[in-house]
Amino acid sequence: MYYLVLGILWVIALLPMPLLYLLSQFIYVLGYHVKGYRKKVVFENLRNAYPDKGEAELILIAKEFYHNFCDYLVETVKLIYSNERRTRNMVSFINTELIDSLYKDGRGIMMLQGHFFNWELALMLGQDGGKYQRYVVYQKLTSQIAEKMIYRLRGRYGTKLLAMYQTVDTIKGNESNKTETSVPSMYLFGADQSPMRHKIEYWSWFMNQDAAIFLAPERLSKEYNLAVVYLDLQKVERGKYTIEYSLITDAPDTTEPHFITEAYVKKLEEAIERNPSNWLWSHKRWKNKKQAQ
Repeated sequence: MYYLVLGILWVIALLPMPLLYLLSQFIYVLGYHVKGYRKKVVFENLRNAYPDKGEAELILIAKEFYHNFCDYLVETVKLIYSNERRTRNMVSFINTELIDSLYKDGRGIMMLQGHFFNWELALMLGQDGGKYQRYVVYQKLTSQIAEKMIYRLRGRYGTKLLAMYQTVDTIKGNESNKTETSVPSMYLFGADQSPMRHKIEYWSWFMNQDAAIFLAPERLSKEYNLAVVYLDLQKVERGKYTIEYSLITDAPDTTEPHFITEAYVKKLEEAIERNPSNWLWSHKRWKNKKQAQ
């Protein structure tokens, strides 16, 4: 079945991007107007995040979100088969000097980002000429076909995938056994999803509501002295994106508790405010509710 799916996607990927974007428009009509894919979730999230916005404005954001989501789908099919030169032409990198400087110092990096379109580009690629060994932390998928596709996609240019249960042991092994000749490692977390209820450790105020936030990135950064960098991914136009790096801290062990986590939440909010339709509103981000104290 996997190879059948792979073959079907290969045929679709042969189409030039203008035709794929026409396919995206067709998927949009089905997803938004006909099937209403997760429409209830999207509008509930938007209304809670923006109580001061009128319904007409929220509808505009939602429609643009669905357009971006459908573009993400067809672009990702293309990325499974696209060569590295063409893939890199989709992205402009900003402030790569920060990453180069940390590499020269031999520093490992905790790279934090959100689910902004097209996040697969940020998981597949580092800056051109980047020397870090890249790891992407992800939630293992229940579908074996989807799992294989994710491995194929994200690992095309040397990125290694870490299921969440592998993360702590891998970071510990890499950072505890470093030598002068070791290649520094970069660990990418898309930490804007919701933890499982029984694993909630911390609540923040995110997009006008209480939100459970992962503490693992902060905890691991402090334990293994990883510089913490935020990756801001923004869509400029169809098929064109920017990735900008900004430092949260290069001295995590000196920060106050939750400083790193709150700095990440703030940067997420700022990125969403710049382009609300570019974030993944269809995810049930606030499904866990904070209990009254």
